[in-house]
Amino acid sequence: MQATTAALGALLRQARGERTVREVAARAGLAEETLRKIERGAVPTPNLFAVAALALVLDVELSHMVQESTLRAGDAATPLTRPR
Repeated sequence: MQATTAALGALLRQARGERTVREVAARAGLAEETLRKIERGAVPTPNLFAVAALALVLDVELSHMVQESTLRAGDAATPLTRPR
């Protein structure tokens, strides 16, 4: 799980590009320190609503963020399936 969290942080930093932490955090309704911690991978399980707000501000599909961070972390071996 830590690898996935770190990969999510890297993906967020990449998507943020030239925008400042202050700008993105303010637009997402988050504290700057919260965004910094998520980007560093220092939050073991980031709040879904915080990640969704960041996805919206960064114009990235939430499902893409999840898939990409999972692939980057090398955790793609366990696909999500519905129980029958």
